Amino acid sequence: MREPTTLPISARLLILSTAAAGAFALGVRLTDAPSWTVKDVIAFSALTVAIAIAEQFSIPLRHRTETVNFSLTDGLWAAALPLARPSVLTFSVAAGVMVGQVARRWAPLKIAFNVSQFVLGITLAELAFRAIGPGTPLQPWTWAAVAIAMSAYFLVNANLVTLVVSQVERKRFLAVLLPPLGLNVLHWAGNTALGVLGAILWATNPAGLPLLVFPMVLSYLAYRQWVRTVRERNRMRDLYEAGRALAAPLSAADDFRPFLVVLEQMLEAEAVELVVVEDERITVHGSEGKRSFTPEAGGNGVRSRLEAFVRVHNDLGPQIALIGGQEDANGVLAVYRREPLSPSERSVLETLASQISVLIQNHRLFAQTFQQAQLAEIVEHTSDGVFVISHDGRILSWNPAMERITGFTQEEVEGRVYEEVLGGPARGGGELVASFDRTERGEACDSLLVTKGGERRWIRHTGTPIRDREGAPKACVVVAHDVTTEVQTEQMKKDFVAMVSHELRSPLTPLKGFLASLLQGTAEDSPEARREYYRIMLRQADKLERLITDLLDVSQIDSGALLVDTSPIELTRLVAEQIAEIAAQHPKRSITFIEPDTPILVKADGFRVQQVLANLVSNAVKYSPADAPVEVSVLSVGGEGVVSVRDRGTGILLSDQNRVFDRFYRVENGSDRRTGGTGLGLYIARQLVEAMCGRLWLVSKPGEGSTFSFSMPRADVVSLVGSENGSRSVVRTANRRRGSA
Repeated sequence: MREPTTLPISARLLILSTAAAGAFALGVRLTDAPSWTVKDVIAFSALTVAIAIAEQFSIPLRHRTETVNFSLTDGLWAAALPLARPSVLTFSVAAGVMVGQVARRWAPLKIAFNVSQFVLGITLAELAFRAIGPGTPLQPWTWAAVAIAMSAYFLVNANLVTLVVSQVERKRFLAVLLPPLGLNVLHWAGNTALGVLGAILWATNPAGLPLLVFPMVLSYLAYRQWVRTVRERNRMRDLYEAGRALAAPLSAADDFRPFLVVLEQMLEAEAVELVVVEDERITVHGSEGKRSFTPEAGGNGVRSRLEAFVRVHNDLGPQIALIGGQEDANGVLAVYRREPLSPSERSVLETLASQISVLIQNHRLFAQTFQQAQLAEIVEHTSDGVFVISHDGRILSWNPAMERITGFTQEEVEGRVYEEVLGGPARGGGELVASFDRTERGEACDSLLVTKGGERRWIRHTGTPIRDREGAPKACVVVAHDVTTEVQTEQMKKDFVAMVSHELRSPLTPLKGFLASLLQGTAEDSPEARREYYRIMLRQADKLERLITDLLDVSQIDSGALLVDTSPIELTRLVAEQIAEIAAQHPKRSITFIEPDTPILVKADGFRVQQVLANLVSNAVKYSPADAPVEVSVLSVGGEGVVSVRDRGTGILLSDQNRVFDRFYRVENGSDRRTGGTGLGLYIARQLVEAMCGRLWLVSKPGEGSTFSFSMPRADVVSLVGSENGSRSVVRTANRRRGSA
């Protein structure tokens, strides 16, 4: 039994009440002591010694923290019940129980409770026996009286013990009473039979009393075997429950309390703790909860460090089983019990510890597998290329994004040296190989590679080394991002800056030259010469104005401030006027206009339509041979008016056709790259056409020229009459990728 300070208040009150009642019963019997005879003293002494000896052979029936003991004491006083003086019987039982349990060094509180409940039970048994009025020990009526008295005693004894245990262990009364009920009945029947048999021997032939030892020994063995059978049955049941409880937790963070509670019951221990080391933290699980902390470094081995964190339960030393091996232990299963574990109990404990070890290992394997599956899922669907190369440079894995970037499948590259795939002479030169050396050091690098289809692409890649336990690199995880568009855009910006500088100087140089000549009087001063000078200066000023206008339009498009005012206009007339103006600027070029049979009314901004047409025709003149004609046509297609500009130039490659409308993009097509220009004209043209609810597209075939067409929505007669001022819209590109259709 626990120390008084650790018992619940209700249990302490019950024990004190029982002790007080027992003391009162002894006080009542004490008044009869002066009338004792020599025979009574001898009977008292003999019974006291016999009961003290019988208490040494009690059979323990353990609960979780408390133990109930069954002995042959009841059979001894039952035999003396028909023969001995009541006070002699009461005091001999009290003295014998106290002496016997003191000899076993039981706790004083437990002894006081046991003596008191014995006294109360015997007092009630004596009252019941005397109330029936038995005769001689040989009469069956006396035997019945002994049985009834024994029943009264067991009623008091079983209820008091059950009440205390239920209060201490916080269990329901019936949950404590019913499990040992069979043993109580067996104990009652056996001790009653021994008592009647002893009384008969005393009355008929006292010399035969020593023979009573044999049935007493047999009864003791029967009680012990019954307890062992019940205990083994309960142990198997608890072992099954422990296995079920152990199947639920998956990690040190889970709740092991159901398992530990069952294990406490199975081993009849005061406490059981599970100490688990996981992720450099120690978690101590108990039936009352868990606590976690990070241990300090040091210690004399894993086992001693684990034992150091096991709780100390008063004078109870833990009996432990390692979870895992001696060298790689990752936990301890500790049992706190006064009695040492039997070999079978030790075997069960070690079996459960092994099961916990397997459980933890399975959990860790499951967690690793789950993390690997998650990582594989992420790598599988990420837009960045991810691949792993071994320490000798061979490709170990290759995700779908790398397949999209390079065109090589995983089956084609797995096991090959990465220089063969990405860095060989046929695949982009030694620059990529050198950059991968920096990648393995964790640096971010931009490298040019050649795909399986021969396309040149830029990737930005970083690497993270994977090291073994000794710290040596065994592999490298490389993350690559396709930055071809970014690199090309950056290059186009650089080219644009250089081009703008050149394009600005191009008209300014002749302007300054002619102005300086005129100012210094070095130029020919005839009227015809001056007019020619003025025409050249005007063309250069117009060129400079167009460049500045393009730059301002791009700025306004980006800021959403470029306005278009749409109203019904006659498209054919507008196109004819613009072609005439362009033809005057290029008198040596053949520019043909194919007019429709009937006028076509569209809803558009006339100034912006002419701006778009001027850009398309200028490009056709610029990018086609001098003797090649340029054709401009206007058609009515469905609900749209369509303007097409066709040249007989070199055409545009299919790979460039999707990008000709990008800002700053200029086709690198033979000598075309030397024709000059900002790379803004088609970009501005598309933005303007789309702002007027139209479309701009390209049809081209290398070697056969190109046809650029744009459409405007037609305007009917009603809108022409009803809309004098037209409508206004803003060119916006914030929500659309620049350069896309």
